[in-house]
Amino acid sequence: MRYQNPQFLYFLFSIAIPIFIHLFNLRKHKVVYFTNVKFLKEIKSEKKKRNKLKEILILLSRILAISSIVFAFSNPYLPLSKKNTISKNTFIYIDNSFSMDDISEQGRLLDVAKEKGLKILDKSEKSNNFWVLTNDFNSSENFQKNKTEARKTILSIQTSSQIKTKEDILEKKKSINNQPSSLFLISDFQKSSTNINQFLLKDSSNRTILVPLEKELHNNISLDSCYLKTSINKTGNRSVISALVTNNSIVKKEDIIVTLNINNSNKTQQNISLLSGETKKINLNFVSDERRINNGVISIEDHPITYDNKLYFSFNIENNIKIFQIFEDENTNINKLFGKEENIEYTKQNTHQIDYDKLRDNNLIILNELFEFSSGLTTALNQFIEQGGSICIIPSKNMNTDSYNLFLQSLNTNLFTTNSEIYTKISDLNLKHPIFNNVFSSKKLREDINLSSVNYYYNLSKKSSVIKENIFKLENGDEFLNYYTKGKGEIYLFTAPLSSGSNFTKHALFVTTFYNMALHSIKTDEIYYNINKKSEIKLIKTNPEKENIYHIKSENQDIIADYIHQANTPYLSTHNQIKKDGHYQLTQENKLLNSISFNYSREESNTEQYKAAELESFIKVNNLENTSIFSSDKSITENMKKLDNTKEYWKLFILLALLFITLEILLIKTIKT
Repeated sequence: MRYQNPQFLYFLFSIAIPIFIHLFNLRKHKVVYFTNVKFLKEIKSEKKKRNKLKEILILLSRILAISSIVFAFSNPYLPLSKKNTISKNTFIYIDNSFSMDDISEQGRLLDVAKEKGLKILDKSEKSNNFWVLTNDFNSSENFQKNKTEARKTILSIQTSSQIKTKEDILEKKKSINNQPSSLFLISDFQKSSTNINQFLLKDSSNRTILVPLEKELHNNISLDSCYLKTSINKTGNRSVISALVTNNSIVKKEDIIVTLNINNSNKTQQNISLLSGETKKINLNFVSDERRINNGVISIEDHPITYDNKLYFSFNIENNIKIFQIFEDENTNINKLFGKEENIEYTKQNTHQIDYDKLRDNNLIILNELFEFSSGLTTALNQFIEQGGSICIIPSKNMNTDSYNLFLQSLNTNLFTTNSEIYTKISDLNLKHPIFNNVFSSKKLREDINLSSVNYYYNLSKKSSVIKENIFKLENGDEFLNYYTKGKGEIYLFTAPLSSGSNFTKHALFVTTFYNMALHSIKTDEIYYNINKKSEIKLIKTNPEKENIYHIKSENQDIIADYIHQANTPYLSTHNQIKKDGHYQLTQENKLLNSISFNYSREESNTEQYKAAELESFIKVNNLENTSIFSSDKSITENMKKLDNTKEYWKLFILLALLFITLEILLIKTIKT
């Protein structure tokens, strides 16, 4: 026999009251005078026996009535089966992800979860071994706790940026203790982090109890991501940053104000409306400040989930563009274009004098009418492109076609086939390409515009696996300039030599094309990184004479990042040490190198969750005997009783108490003294 409220058993001492009354009967006796005492002795003996029997029966009925009432309040029960009872090894998982900041009818979900965890703790056996798990997976969670220690741990739980799937929780439990155990999962069971097919069917040997918490409303707006739509390559340039905003609620949202702030200065605002479930891309225009390192924030106002209301980003502005021309025969027009530009560092080398080590320091490499490509140059250029460099290929009229095609094949572009010696004009411009940003006032050319002509060019092979974007086309439909990408880099491929195959170098489009090609070669690195996601933080402009010790700092944190050098590219890793979103300074020996921004993952922005009915239906359909679910319309006490598969006896003891009280009344009324 077990008791739900064993503390009430102390009231069994109250049975001493009727015993004392029985032993010390303080009633006053009344003297009665008889005229005839002939039968007095006989009557006295008979009455004494009857009174004694009556008092003993009344005493027993009172003792049994009091005992029955006490047992009824202590709520006795017996487990019917040992198979489904709660194990001595008890794990209590409390979901403390950001989605638990949402609101239910009882209050904030995390507060409700902690309250339920404490009640489960109180209703469990004192002799149990307890573990309290959260998404943080702290080392302290690995250690067994008693009730007092587990209570303190539950009360100290705070929301965390960590996101763990329910399968992760099961694996964590197994790594701590693989003995038969009971796991209470207290969570909102968001669909984004809960795969019921995997975690409920994965482990049937242990007892799993689901404690679902239902939100009051699915009401969240999230800033999902942002990116620079235009390269920022010069201070004072007009730039655009695009952001994705999603309405995760079930109703339309109006008057959402999206604010862009850069370097603590409000740049612009937009007022938007979103339908239920709609994602909208908005463009925010701004003029870059006259500083190299810039920190920005895009923000909205939305409650109660606030972790996804801000997007931090940072970017650098490099006013100096490094251009390198490799030539067989020098192109004086390119020299004139870039040679005297104050914001351009222009260098040139003959193909027989190339310093391969200096190639990676440039932004744009122009390969001007080379006869062929050596294996060393091919390897160096491929590495340059993979790391984010841009190259422009201008073929030679007397080139080695096989050598060119081997090089182009390594870049996965179209290959040169036959040459055409016909006179034709450029007729089609792709004005949507980024190198024509802010060049033309409209997206359509005037019909009377005079474009350059071509009298010698190469045809390109048709290759369906090649992804390209055409920039210039000729009147006959052949290509003049194509755009390709590889890795992080860009490739511009002309089909005609510019020195003798066309008059393109004398046209205004020559200046526009090459200058914007140079501007576009300035790559904006990652403008932010996600917390809890393995990221390679690119290093720029480090001092090789200093030690490779790099600090990532905020107001409250200073992390020494791991320096890694792979494939000729240095980068840093933080090993998930960043816990809070915001802007961080990257320093080397106290010298500021860069600003790095971190944001929380948006995985939990969609608040859609599994309802209790869905979970219960899944358990029944798959006949999961060792998995059960707490009913929301019952208390923790009632749910815990149901878990133990017990038979209760409190109603029986209430009936017994009434029976003994009735018996006492009958004894008093029917047996006369």
